Amino acid sequence: MPRTRRWAVADIEEQYVGPERAAYEWPYRDALDAGVRVTSGSDAPVTFPDWRQGIATMMLREAKGSGRVSGADQRIRLAEAVRTYTADAAWQDFAESWKGSLEVGKAADLCVLAGDLRAADPHDIPHLPVVLTAVGGEVVHDELAG
Repeated sequence: MPRTRRWAVADIEEQYVGPERAAYEWPYRDALDAGVRVTSGSDAPVTFPDWRQGIATMMLREAKGSGRVSGADQRIRLAEAVRTYTADAAWQDFAESWKGSLEVGKAADLCVLAGDLRAADPHDIPHLPVVLTAVGGEVVHDELAG
């Protein structure tokens, strides 16, 4: 299930499944600790199509409307969240030989953010501007070019 759905529905799900089940929905930490490869995607129109919000949601587990935390014990770290969108997502697609990591000969689908993702407060990640995007090694968006 796309990660940003949790962000969007967290404020209402407790009334349907109860607080305990709602807090355990999308159990990232337990899955990773058990050795499960967790994968993510930004499957619009099913969910908000922005991987940055997905990363923040996995790290914070906060609801969009209220900011209320649900399932704090299921939070994961930045590197783990990024891996769900990159190397592990490629593995799920049986495509790890040609995409999912930055290596010579791979697809080079990537984006560059204006800011240090590793140093950013997770609340700020969805707002870090994308300044360059490459698809298949071809630049398709470039705010850095003069």
